[in-house]
Amino acid sequence: MIRFEKYHGTGNDFILIEPQLNDSSLLAKRLCDRHFGIGADGIMIPHPSDIADIKMEYLNSDGSPAPMCGNGLRCFVRYCLNHGLLAKGPLTVETMAGIIDVDAQDDAISLNLGLPLLDLDSKYVIDNHEVVIEGLTLHTLFLGTLHAVIIVDETIDIQSLGEKLSYHPRFPQAINVNFVNILDRKTIRVTTHERGAGWTLSCGTGSAASAFMTHLLDLTEDEVTVIVSGGKLHVNCKDDVILTGPAVKIASGIFEGEI
Repeated sequence: MIRFEKYHGTGNDFILIEPQLNDSSLLAKRLCDRHFGIGADGIMIPHPSDIADIKMEYLNSDGSPAPMCGNGLRCFVRYCLNHGLLAKGPLTVETMAGIIDVDAQDDAISLNLGLPLLDLDSKYVIDNHEVVIEGLTLHTLFLGTLHAVIIVDETIDIQSLGEKLSYHPRFPQAINVNFVNILDRKTIRVTTHERGAGWTLSCGTGSAASAFMTHLLDLTEDEVTVIVSGGKLHVNCKDDVILTGPAVKIASGIFEGEI
């Protein structure tokens, strides 16, 4: 039996558990299964850290580890606050993508994602100078994890493109694909196909990457509201990229299925 809590950040849902003896990858697959498990986009496990206030272990629903997850990190911090593992206010979290500065308040949690890496080497993107696939221009960057940002209009059928682009041979480690509709200079809509999770209602780092890239292309201001299927996020790109949004507890319980 495994005690768990479930949270969501704008519809991106996660399971939080204490460290277990079982293999974390297998746990993620079992717990995240929406028919035979609890159902979620990923799991997170807190660990002590020697270099930050706490360490986050994150795994996608297919059992693969991910360097970082923006919506997930906010939920992770909320879980740790609820359990007395962290105190409200400025704090730091160790992730595979590095140490993330966090400002945790009652109504929202802000993450300082730093600045993205734009010059990606061939282990991430083969021939990164110009990525055009299926007639679409993919702007690639690393912000917490790998992202491709595609500016599209309302007429394009993105459902047929998500998985094809995420696992295209140009991306040896696969990539998160963000389809962006620009509504005005202060508002964008983002729909994301995540490697290891598929289509999700929201991707925090994907929203941040999309806001940064549209601002870099002078299509939006340095502060934007990002509309996702699960709600709204706020991104500030004035200096470092700051992602702000909610983190909501859904349920707690005991998983009694087989591992």
